[in-house]
Amino acid sequence: MKLLRRRAPSVPAIDPCMGDPLARSFCDALGRRDWPTARQILLGTDHPDDRCFLLDACGSVPDVQDWISTVAAADPLAQLVRGCHAVAWAWQARGQYSVKYTQAEQFQLFFERLRLAESSLYDVVEANPDEVAAWAFLVRTARGLQLDLEDGEFRFQQAISRHATNLKAHAEWLQTNCQKWSGSHDRMFHLARSAATAAPDGNMLHALIPLAHLEVMIELEGTASRLYLARPEVQAELRAAADRSVLHPAADLRPGWPLYFNTFAMAFANAGDRPAAAAVFARLGDQITANPWGYVGGNPAKNFRKARANVT
Repeated sequence: MKLLRRRAPSVPAIDPCMGDPLARSFCDALGRRDWPTARQILLGTDHPDDRCFLLDACGSVPDVQDWISTVAAADPLAQLVRGCHAVAWAWQARGQYSVKYTQAEQFQLFFERLRLAESSLYDVVEANPDEVAAWAFLVRTARGLQLDLEDGEFRFQQAISRHATNLKAHAEWLQTNCQKWSGSHDRMFHLARSAATAAPDGNMLHALIPLAHLEVMIELEGTASRLYLARPEVQAELRAAADRSVLHPAADLRPGWPLYFNTFAMAFANAGDRPAAAAVFARLGDQITANPWGYVGGNPAKNFRKARANVT
């Protein structure tokens, strides 16, 4: 009798639109160069978090820079898309590896594209200083261009003075304050804890807490890395943050919500908190996001599947 080889469990696909139908329509319109449809979608998306999510998602659409500049010359919304898309385009050139594995040619292209993004986004805020999304993405261009922390903080403050709980601005400023960029663990945790303390129950700003702990974890090596998230005080802080956000009855499931659930899922899984991890995975389903599962190297989708299998 011939034995059948057991099939490996399927690996969930990574959807840059995170299952959101409006983001998918927006990206599809940009993909077929249908600016009127894309513009109408963006025009109708007035919540700053939702607009930032759409503009993040559009970074996955290829060839946008081939045509958007012509439209952007006469349309500030197209200029906003041009700038935000160019941020993702720049990071695609740089790649996901550390500095020592990045070639000089990659850095040259990275900075060229970042300067395009910077110029486009500043054109947007000069025309409309209240465009929160542009300020939020400018926090990231400041980091990539290695500007002084004061430049990044100015942009961050411009964003949150107009939308106090803006998720994109906080996430980008947290990254800037990480030890691997321009900051330190103390600066990073001060920002994460201050923002989470001020955020209402159900708000996803509480996900800055697990994100900060994951940043510490990846900076450590060997046993120290494995044991860090298992510390009782770390687990208690993760639980408290989850109870106020992803596990809260009033969790604000705006477009892009899977990102924050994945952040908690990875933190709980690495902390060995199986009940909390299982609870978050149960709400996630197959809505995997590239970050933070790519933080630990390897295939993000496979990392997600392995972690889920270990706790459920």
